[in-house]
Amino acid sequence: MALVENLHRRIVSIGLVPKFISKLSQLSLLCCVIGLGCLVALLPSDGQFRRTYISENALLPSQAYSYFRESEWNILRGYRTQLDIFQHVSTIHDTNAEVSKWLQQFGVKTAVYEDEQYGETLYGIFHAPRGDGTEAMAIAAPWYNENGEHNTGGAALAITLMRYFSRWPVWSKNIIIVLSEDPKASLRSWVTAYHTSLDLTGGSIESAIVLDYPGVSDRFDYVELHYDGLNGETPNLDLVNVAVHVTEHEGMKVSLHGLPFSELDKNDYNSRLKTMLLGIKDSVLSGIKKCYGNEAFSGWRIQSITLKAKGTQGPHDVTTFGRIPEAMSRSVNNLLEKFHQSFFFYLLLAPRFFISIGTYLGTAVAVSVGFVLAALNQILNNKYAGLPLLSIYNIWSVLAFCIALTFAFITSQLFFYFPQPVALLSFNVLFSALPLVLSTRIKIQKPFSYRFKAIAYLYMAIVLTSLLVLNFSLALVMGVLAFPMTRTTTITNSNVFLSLRNFALILASNPFIATWAVVNFVEPTLSGTRVFGALIEAWQQLGCWTWFILCLGWYPSWLLVTYASIDAIDLETAKKEN
Repeated sequence: MALVENLHRRIVSIGLVPKFISKLSQLSLLCCVIGLGCLVALLPSDGQFRRTYISENALLPSQAYSYFRESEWNILRGYRTQLDIFQHVSTIHDTNAEVSKWLQQFGVKTAVYEDEQYGETLYGIFHAPRGDGTEAMAIAAPWYNENGEHNTGGAALAITLMRYFSRWPVWSKNIIIVLSEDPKASLRSWVTAYHTSLDLTGGSIESAIVLDYPGVSDRFDYVELHYDGLNGETPNLDLVNVAVHVTEHEGMKVSLHGLPFSELDKNDYNSRLKTMLLGIKDSVLSGIKKCYGNEAFSGWRIQSITLKAKGTQGPHDVTTFGRIPEAMSRSVNNLLEKFHQSFFFYLLLAPRFFISIGTYLGTAVAVSVGFVLAALNQILNNKYAGLPLLSIYNIWSVLAFCIALTFAFITSQLFFYFPQPVALLSFNVLFSALPLVLSTRIKIQKPFSYRFKAIAYLYMAIVLTSLLVLNFSLALVMGVLAFPMTRTTTITNSNVFLSLRNFALILASNPFIATWAVVNFVEPTLSGTRVFGALIEAWQQLGCWTWFILCLGWYPSWLLVTYASIDAIDLETAKKEN
């Protein structure tokens, strides 16, 4: 107790608490800088990441010899040739009918799921000879991939694998083949129906492998691996590790997040940083940008990845590509329970290097703390800090926040019925200029200005903290893009420079303007205003909640800060004028 008392006296004697309070604004900015600095400078550095490993010993990847080799090549070619012909002369309905007959020849029970909006999906179930029918593994091959290319090789490979698997007596889990029209809405619709309304089912799906091998080429260069799910979800790291281990064991190189072949051998700070930042981008835009198929299985405790063959003139043949899902299926077949041993939250810096959640989470926490300190700065660093908790200013500030939240909710709903992104952006630009335009006409009392901002920053901190674990990438990006609004200044006397500065900060931190600008910079496929249509489609087709996070998590705070940036007057001056 004496030590604590001496420490307390020392803190009081040097005035540490008042000094801390007076520096809250600078500390808030420092937290954001530290968070970003650690993310960019520290995490990709040597000693901060770990080498991947298989946590679940039962998986045993590549421990058994893979038999999917040249003996299956002619069979695969036959299916591929037929599918290539069907592509030009048959409809999806006719193709599904013919493929269904092929699958039934080797004991696969088939059915067609019809969705009026998203088309037909053919699926078949091979019942495991040693299983009880409660667990299953899925192999999906959409007829068309994310680029609109006909997935001839992928579909032919999936059918050949089902024929090949049907001759093996080792399976303890059912095997499901899914042939949907596309890897996005059609596949997602089938996954939802499988868990809710389909009659023919094969048990709980433990894993899903989506095969993407467009065209009819026998050769390819390397394998591109996609694993980002919806709303920040990622598959268990063990499944990703098994895919990487098997692929490299078969002599192929693995690319993450679309890295080109020329960069796959690099292992330095820059390459790790690039892979990490691309991973954050893909996680934030998962379901919004082009979908590869694995996203469709999110939300149902299904560990899913997409394997995409890249190139057409490489040293590897299509049967080599087929040995990846073969070995992965045999590994998953060994499991006696669901994936649980390894990490569900991680960042990959390379196929063999990762950062666990305990290492990277602090970067987003620092940004969130920055908003908390900014809120405390608005409460404590002014002469209205002693206002009672139930003062009229606090009550009206809470009411104003409720109004802002209601307006944000109405905006989120109206955009579904009137999707006019240009009008949305124009309105927010004009609203950003509101404090600048009204600087000589309308004044806001200083206590309101401080309290509005305090509530806005606290709400933003709560939203970010809630998102940290569920969707780290979105929380981090939102926090960084919204942070400029914490640097706005309460203006007492009309000051053109400060007003213009506030306008620039408010404009830069608007959720719709910032999203539009950043997405146009990092994702060419969503250039222009297409990102807003993609956000709506992502919710309607996939259940991706990013649109509502922007509208209900970020927009209310921005509205409050914008209104609070109108020129303010002291309480005493306001009373005299009245």
